[in-house]
Amino acid sequence: MKYRLSFFCILLFGFSCKNNKQQVDLIIHNARIYTVDSLFSVTEAIAIKDGKIIKTGKNEEILNEFNAKEIKDAEQKFIFPGFIDAHCHFLGYGLGLQQVDLVGTRAFKEVIERVNQFTKTNKAEWIVGRGWDQNDWEVKEYPNKKILDSLFPNTPVILKRIDGHAALVNSEALRRANVNSETKISGGEILKKEDKLTGILIDNAVDLVTNKIPASSKEQIQQALLNAQKNCFAVGLTTIDDAGIMKSDVETIDELQKSGKLKMRLYAMLSDSFPNYD
Repeated sequence: MKYRLSFFCILLFGFSCKNNKQQVDLIIHNARIYTVDSLFSVTEAIAIKDGKIIKTGKNEEILNEFNAKEIKDAEQKFIFPGFIDAHCHFLGYGLGLQQVDLVGTRAFKEVIERVNQFTKTNKAEWIVGRGWDQNDWEVKEYPNKKILDSLFPNTPVILKRIDGHAALVNSEALRRANVNSETKISGGEILKKEDKLTGILIDNAVDLVTNKIPASSKEQIQQALLNAQKNCFAVGLTTIDDAGIMKSDVETIDELQKSGKLKMRLYAMLSDSFPNYD
């Protein structure tokens, strides 16, 4: 009888301890957690409830204090707080994902291949791309619009260099921008060869064509924001400072955040523009 009573007391004590533990949604242990507190402490375990960190500490401390439906062994992997980008162009990056990515191309031939591949799945009024750099090519010369003219005689094409200070455009884009061999531009250059336009525009001359590209629709902007968010979250970016957008874009961001679709934290700076002043 004495042994039975002792065994019952042990069970009761264990059940009582278990029920005294605070219930959370997730416990991660056996990790290297950078808390970024005043001492830059590195801890081992973390308890999370309703999407919020309840406590961090030693493995035994967290496992003894909390119960969770899900417990993960991090196998000594690192856990960091969300990263913050203090100056970037979040919306611009998202819109760029809707364009031809020409970064890393090793020759003009590869630029053409990427444009052709892009047009197979993207049907838009304009073909827009960015990222080429003739300095990375074996032949370090500006390309010519001839191939673009033959492939896209009726569709305007603008392919910006990686720094944005130059662009290659085809004849249809030049036609829509009313640019010809007689056009003059201050602060820029329209390159010619034997009095014929090569399709290369430098600095302010690039704006002559970009100003003719139709503005992105609200749906395109929304998708751009969500695409940018997906890629940023994948590498741990959770707060972004967008250095220059329009008030209408801010309203779209606000709408998406209120709907719960856009979870990125955004510090938005309005562009230097008269509509924003108004």
